[in-house]
Amino acid sequence: MYHIGLGFDGIDGELHGRQTTARGLHGVLYRVLREVDARGATWLHGHESPKPYTLVPYYHDSGILAGVRLSVLNERSVWLLKQAWETVSEKGMELKLGSQPFVVRDVACINGTTFESLSNKPTQNHVTIDFLSPTAFKKGRGHLPLPVPDNVFRQPYRVWNAFAPPSLQIPTDWLEWCFECVYIEKCQIETAQVVISHKDAPFTGFVGRVTFRAKSDSLLYLSLWQSIAHLIPYSGVGHKTTMGMGACEIVGEVE
Repeated sequence: MYHIGLGFDGIDGELHGRQTTARGLHGVLYRVLREVDARGATWLHGHESPKPYTLVPYYHDSGILAGVRLSVLNERSVWLLKQAWETVSEKGMELKLGSQPFVVRDVACINGTTFESLSNKPTQNHVTIDFLSPTAFKKGRGHLPLPVPDNVFRQPYRVWNAFAPPSLQIPTDWLEWCFECVYIEKCQIETAQVVISHKDAPFTGFVGRVTFRAKSDSLLYLSLWQSIAHLIPYSGVGHKTTMGMGACEIVGEVE
């Protein structure tokens, strides 16, 4: 797994977050890929869910967009994304977010953890997660902006079984165990909204800190839970993780 950090410089001044949309960031990503590798862009765009990457924008406290972090789950995707962004950076290619032109100042690719490493996490019966960007889950025609445990851990569970080696696959009844055994112990959250596009209603999710605790005698499933939980900084949680939603960190972890 990898993190790719992208630094942006506005051409006509700073990039104002209020003029930036989640769909706009998503669109810039695929414009960059098409410029460098059209076949690769088609492959990544058409990749079945779960996607092998997530995207998180970084803003200064003043609301200025500083850049983007991509978290990438496999070798083909990291090679494709790294090559594309390095190419547009080296060429000084002008890009746009809405009406705001910018260039890519720098590209940094950092090796992260591995599935093998995550599978050896110590067995614990609790984990605390900071939900950094609006997080919500599909529910009928709308979204549920609440940290229901089996919803929170469903996405990383799916990502794990999609990208982990066959020898590390997680049993299919693990989600049932999660539904029965994992609870919220502490919860400090609030709702927050993000503009997905100027044509759509804002996306409403929750942000804040939640501590989950498991009540179970199964050391195996507790261990699997810790592995899945520590995948969350790469997999994201909930809906629209490729547009910046559901970005999370594990409290007390530096990765």
